[in-house]
Amino acid sequence: MTTKTVSAADQRTSNARIAPSVPVALGVFIAYVIAFIGLSSSSGIAYGDWFASGENAFRTAVIPLIGGSLVLIIFLWWARWDFVFTDSARLPMYGILTVGVVLFAVGIVVHLIGVKWGGPSGGLIAAIIAAGVLVGFAEETLFRGIILRSLRTKMRAEFWVMLWSSLWFGFFHATNLANGSPLGQVIGQCVLASTAGVLLYSVRRWRGLLVLGMVAHGLWDMSVFLPASDNGIVTNLLVQVAAVTVAAVIAVIVMFRKDRSFAVTERGLQTL
Repeated sequence: MTTKTVSAADQRTSNARIAPSVPVALGVFIAYVIAFIGLSSSSGIAYGDWFASGENAFRTAVIPLIGGSLVLIIFLWWARWDFVFTDSARLPMYGILTVGVVLFAVGIVVHLIGVKWGGPSGGLIAAIIAAGVLVGFAEETLFRGIILRSLRTKMRAEFWVMLWSSLWFGFFHATNLANGSPLGQVIGQCVLASTAGVLLYSVRRWRGLLVLGMVAHGLWDMSVFLPASDNGIVTNLLVQVAAVTVAAVIAVIVMFRKDRSFAVTERGLQTL
């Protein structure tokens, strides 16, 4: 890594219609939330019944995710931001980050093995798969794409970029309150989502490609929404979640020590 002063102009791609910034990303976030929550709430279906049937899942998850995805696609088409889907340089991949990625993958496999495939209807399975694909695209594009890119401005240390994008991802799940979820459950979702955000950041960092996080995120959500065949599998999944959480906490500590020394800019890594 080399030391270099990066001006504000260096953070703007010549083709961009508007420079990447946190306020712009916040605006996109609000537009996405309005689209998603508005469409899901208009269905009139309680949150606990979203995946009770294929029709419910289509109306409460698939259609809102399509609407949110269109918001993101239109913004990216118009804004022309660079390095949303790829990193400008390969970042160091510490061992604990790799461990977290592996544990995340193992958790997906364990739950998919335990899915009761013969239980839900074909329509529900199709809707869950569609929702998984869409949530992987939409939420990764928003949080580890647009928001991550906006935070990688003004020479912010990469540790803070990782932390704030992960916490932002966790905070996003507070919107489930609007769908009638209990407060205690939502708080738990926010904490777990922040933890997952650290690991999904690690997945992108592993090869510098957002598409890997999209795949991991989509498969995780599919594995969660599909019904499990027995309680043993659920118990094993809880063990995996605990292991992943520990790995994420250790990863944050390691990145706190090492990643405050450099920033990711459109010109590559810069020493602070």
